[in-house]
Amino acid sequence: MSRICQVIALLWVAGSCHAQINGPESSQYDGAPLPTGQGTGSEFQSKVVDPKAVEIPLNVGVLVSDVLNALTDKGFRIRWKPEQVTPAMKLLARPKSTRVDNLLNEILYPWGMRADADLMRGGYLIKDLKKKPKEFAVEQNSAS
Repeated sequence: MSRICQVIALLWVAGSCHAQINGPESSQYDGAPLPTGQGTGSEFQSKVVDPKAVEIPLNVGVLVSDVLNALTDKGFRIRWKPEQVTPAMKLLARPKSTRVDNLLNEILYPWGMRADADLMRGGYLIKDLKKKPKEFAVEQNSAS
């Protein structure tokens, strides 16, 4: 009995699809085909996501907080705590990466931090590399 119901449902779906494609009013919707390939409009040519297109200070000795603020001002979502990035932290070498996540990790690695993807809010979240040791207590029961 269930196979008969499945066949009837399949025939009904196929008939409705056929009616939509070959119906009497389908000729009024015929038009130019949709373009294929990558878009060429100005909205597709945005270079905001390319770190090379962002005017940010990436010279040796520049404050890490200035680099993070410049990236944030240009539209990248980067979250960090003020106590993590101190004013004493400066770029130790000019970064070579072109992807934002690799660029952030290259800047932050000498200071014991990394940039992880922030899945809840989007963008990147600055975290410490060092994990805090877990504290636990072990109870021993005597067998006597």
